[in-house]
Amino acid sequence: MRPLPLKGTDALARRALYREYRPELFSEVIGQDHITTILKNQVREGKLSHAYLFCGSRGTGKTTSAKILSRAVNCLSPKDGEPCGECTACRLIKSGSADVIEIDAASNNSVDNVRSLIEQAQFAPLELKYRVFIIDEVHMLSNAAFNALLKTLEEPPKHVLFILATTEPQKLPATIISRCQRFDFHRLTIAHIVTNLSAVLEKAGAGIEPNGLRLIARAADGGMRDALSLADQCLSYAGDRVTEQDVLDALGSVSSAVLEETARALLSGNAANAVHALDDVVRNGRDLGVFLGDLSKHFRALLLAKTCGDCKDLLDCTDDQMARYLKVAKEADEARILYSMEQILAVQSKLKLFPAPRIPIEAAFVRICRPADDTSFAALEARVALLESRPVTTLSSLPEGKATSPCTGEARHDDPAPPWDEPPMPEEPPMLDEPPEPAYEPEPEPVPDVPRTTPSSLPDGKATSPYTGEARRDDVSPEPTPTPAPVASGEAEAVWEAAKKKIMELNPMVFFYVKDTRGAALDGDTLTVEFPATQESSMNGMRAERNLKIAKDAIEAVRPRTSLVFRLAALLDKNEEKLKELFGSSLTIK
Repeated sequence: MRPLPLKGTDALARRALYREYRPELFSEVIGQDHITTILKNQVREGKLSHAYLFCGSRGTGKTTSAKILSRAVNCLSPKDGEPCGECTACRLIKSGSADVIEIDAASNNSVDNVRSLIEQAQFAPLELKYRVFIIDEVHMLSNAAFNALLKTLEEPPKHVLFILATTEPQKLPATIISRCQRFDFHRLTIAHIVTNLSAVLEKAGAGIEPNGLRLIARAADGGMRDALSLADQCLSYAGDRVTEQDVLDALGSVSSAVLEETARALLSGNAANAVHALDDVVRNGRDLGVFLGDLSKHFRALLLAKTCGDCKDLLDCTDDQMARYLKVAKEADEARILYSMEQILAVQSKLKLFPAPRIPIEAAFVRICRPADDTSFAALEARVALLESRPVTTLSSLPEGKATSPCTGEARHDDPAPPWDEPPMPEEPPMLDEPPEPAYEPEPEPVPDVPRTTPSSLPDGKATSPYTGEARRDDVSPEPTPTPAPVASGEAEAVWEAAKKKIMELNPMVFFYVKDTRGAALDGDTLTVEFPATQESSMNGMRAERNLKIAKDAIEAVRPRTSLVFRLAALLDKNEEKLKELFGSSLTIK
């Protein structure tokens, strides 16, 4: 790598790119045409305001536009509203005129500072037509300072122009905003930043690969000054010819391939691959905070791709990158993407609290892949999505007729044995030692001849025992127990549907467990509720005491004194006939 030729005093005199190549004209300010057009028209027509308020995030051109406007209003021969840059006024301002005063409100925010400013505003300009006050970060002024500025800002002398700049306009009093013409600067797009970076680097005699420029533009987050500072950093690291890998090394970022690999592992529930991907990031010396930020942006792109389809305008990406987002999003479930992004953002916000940041990230990755222990609604949706994404294998599609579990995908140990040519013979019970035969057979004792009393001979038709003569209680048959009336086949479903509506009113989260269930049978006062075969986790969730109480309250409101029984539907109902053909009468499906 060939470093930039900076030696001796040249290295000390060199200025940062954002200072060296600051725009000198309104036409050079990128991405703010809605503002620069108005300002040029006002300068050209001489219809200036006495006060301007420039609002916007950092690095979007607020201070630059204020400086250009200060030259334009004082230029002796403006060209279509632009400063000529050649007249005496333009040269004086560029070299530092006493009539253009820049104030940092962050360090000059007291009422005394504002009073000093007001006193200066009363004097006529020394060299120019207008005395211009540029107050940067004006929201940092105190309330007393704002109050002192109000009258002068509303009716300043004719030779005074105020330009206020702020990144947080919501902190300004309404009385200040109402006295200014407000202009909101937009965040710059990646395309705008890449175009301007290429032009600046060409003037500087350096170059960065296109993919590297896009990485810098994404990291700048809409600020041109941030982008130029990052480009300066990359040039200092790799010289005047910078590759994409040089940019990744200088910024501490990871490539898009690493982000895609990590996202696929998390969305598929593969915790081992996700942890190994994190290990590669750590071994390569990448900043974990930057990695989590890039990963959260990647999941945002997947969520938008899943929701909106082709959305290059929202993501500000290339066609190739959009195609990759769409491919991954198509394979994933929206609930899984949302849950993963929420967990990543949660650990990202707390990363600085941990002395070893790798540990909470690994814990978050495992939690994303295995949301079984998380009882939040988002985790439940992620679990359902993960279960539904795994195919259920039938007996007929596996060798030797082994079925798999819908949750783990592993062979179940309680499946029926494979068919054989002949059914296996049952094992003979172990032989026991026969007891010795008695030497003699005892003769039975004679039974006394006791007259039997008939029921008719006793009062109330009661019979007596032939041995004791007492009345027997078991001779008269008890009254038959009435059997419950048969229940209509559709009543169980109707009762449970009404109960589900009541559960929805009581607790929507509990309704999430039972929304796909049905009333299978109603036997007297017992209602059997059947869960789909793939929702065993939902059935287990309903057995929790707090959830079961809500279900009991709902069924009590619909059909009093009715108890609930939960069961899981047979996993292979559709293949019952095929199973019977395969196993014959030895198979019983419950």
